[in-house]
Amino acid sequence: MVNEEVSAKAIRLVVDQVMKPSARDAIGALEKIKKKLETQKSLSGDKVKNGKMPVKKLIQQGKGVQKIELDGEDVPLFNRLTKKYGVDYAVVKDKEAGTYKIFFKAQDADAISDLVADYTKRTLGKEKGAKESVLGKLKKLKEKVASIPRKVVEKRKEQTR
Repeated sequence: MVNEEVSAKAIRLVVDQVMKPSARDAIGALEKIKKKLETQKSLSGDKVKNGKMPVKKLIQQGKGVQKIELDGEDVPLFNRLTKKYGVDYAVVKDKEAGTYKIFFKAQDADAISDLVADYTKRTLGKEKGAKESVLGKLKKLKEKVASIPRKVVEKRKEQTR
């Protein structure tokens, strides 16, 4: 009976001193996380969008707008490069001329000049030495291998006595 009383007191002590505070701490931590997530959600609506956007939103940012014209050969390459350089821009297609007008913030003029230089270097490089596809190379190699004559191995059985 004494053992049961001692063990009951020990269990009660563990629950009172260890379990209750940790449950309170866990609840407090969860409430802090909830508040932090709520503040992040409210701030995310106020963020300025980066990258490709409509011309109207680009103008609304009030940073001044400049434009360049681009022939429609490789617009996806231009889009990849704008992500690399971190430029906000808007694309408008001129249907009659078949060109694209790229609008960007005036403050990004230096980045755009570097971007255009990189774009022209890459597009001119494609025109100069157009790379052959890997499948085309493989096809040519298969034809070469097929044209090489194979050795004919004669099989003869020798008679042994």
